[in-house]
Amino acid sequence: MKTDSEGHKDRPKKPISNIPPGPILLRPRSWVNLGYSIANSEEGTFFLKNAIPGEEVQTTILKRSGSLYWGVASRISDPSSERIESDCASFPRCGGCSYRHVTYGKELEIKTFLLRETLERAFSKNHIQIPEIEILSAEPNAYRNTTQIQLGFIGSKRIAGFYEEFSHSIVELPEDGCKNLPNEMNAALSEFLKKERSGSASPSKSKLFSLRLEGNKVVPYQKESVRLRETVRVPESREIVWNIPAGGFSQVNRYLIAPWLEKIFSLTPDQQTGILELYCGSGLISIALKAKAKRWTGYELSSASVKQARENAKQNGISSFTFEVLNLETDRIESKEALNSPFWIMNPPRAGLSKKVSQALIENKPKGFLYSSCNHTTLARDLSLMLNEDYRLTDVILVDFFPRTKHFEVIAKAERRDVSV
Repeated sequence: MKTDSEGHKDRPKKPISNIPPGPILLRPRSWVNLGYSIANSEEGTFFLKNAIPGEEVQTTILKRSGSLYWGVASRISDPSSERIESDCASFPRCGGCSYRHVTYGKELEIKTFLLRETLERAFSKNHIQIPEIEILSAEPNAYRNTTQIQLGFIGSKRIAGFYEEFSHSIVELPEDGCKNLPNEMNAALSEFLKKERSGSASPSKSKLFSLRLEGNKVVPYQKESVRLRETVRVPESREIVWNIPAGGFSQVNRYLIAPWLEKIFSLTPDQQTGILELYCGSGLISIALKAKAKRWTGYELSSASVKQARENAKQNGISSFTFEVLNLETDRIESKEALNSPFWIMNPPRAGLSKKVSQALIENKPKGFLYSSCNHTTLARDLSLMLNEDYRLTDVILVDFFPRTKHFEVIAKAERRDVSV
C-alpha cells in the first residue's frame, strides 16, 4: 500500500457518490487550462488529464465538486493521431507533468491557444485587441535549475517523487529520475536515497529534498546561497553575475533566463529617466537592463532579496539604483519620484498584482509598462483592469519556462495611446 509524505499508510479513498462504479467512457471536446481537456455527459462536466480532444477514453474520477469532476484517462479506446507514448513511467499518475502524451510542438500550440482564449474572454467587454502571440521556447527536458522533491516511505523503503493528482500520496520517481531535472540533480537525489537505504547516513526527518543548480554543482536550495552567471545580449554580449539568497526566488528554466532577459530588454524603451520595478526579487532584471535608465527603483517583500539586490547591483558596476523592502499586498508606494517613473516593470508571483499595485498604475498612468507573469489567468484579470482607453496592448510573448507541465510564463507590454515610449 502507498504511503503519504509523512510515512503513514494512505487511508482508503471514499467512493465518489452519484457516479457509476468503475471507469466512465467519455469523449473530450476541447483543451482547457491547467493541463486538462473537457468532456460533458449527463452526469456533469469532466476535466481530464491524459486525454486528447476527440479521443474516446475510459476515465477514473479523482475529485468531484457539485456537477464538476476531475479525472485521469486510464484507458484510451480510440486514440488520437496526435498521441505519443510517454517517455516517463510515472506519467500520468504524477502530478508534475500534464503534456507527456503529446509532442512538445503540440504542447506549445495548446498553450498558445489557451493563452489567447483566456485573454479574449477577459477582454471581451472592453474590446482590447490582442497582438500576435510570440513564443520563446528551448529544450523541454532537463531544464529546471531549482526543485523541491517530496520524501516519504513505501513500507520501510525511502522514496522520493511528486504528489499524485489531488492527493498527498507520493508517486515514486522512475529509476532514471525526473525528465525535467538535469542529470546533476537526479544524480544527487539518487546518491541521497542510496545512502539512506544502505544505512550509511542517518535518515532525514525532512519531508522535502530541495535542490538548486549552481553551474554544475548541486546545493541545498533552502540552506545555501548561490552565485550564477549568464551571458546576455543586451544589446552587446556581456556576462552578468548575481547571487540568490538561500531559499530565494529565481526563474527555474536554465535555458530561457537569457532569452527572457533579452526579450524584456528589447521591449523596454531606451533612455528612460526612471524605471519602477515591482516584485524585483534579487535584482536580476535591473542588472540586465542597467543601460535603459539613469534611475531605477525596485520594491520587494523579502528583506534578504532586497539586500542581495543591492549587492548584486554593486558587483555589476551599478551605484545609482535603489531597492527597498515593501509589502506590495498591504502598503502603498509613497515615493512620488518612483511613481512618476515613465516605465514600470512588474514580475509578481502566481497570485498576480495586488489591488494596491493595480490601482497605483491606473492612478499614475506611466507611459508604458511590462508585466511578466507565471499565471496567465491572473495576468488576464489584471490587464483587463489596467488596459482602459488610455492603453493599447503592443506585445504578448509566451515564454515556456515550464515544459511538459500546465504552467508557462507570459510577457505583456502596453503603451499609453497619447505618447511614444
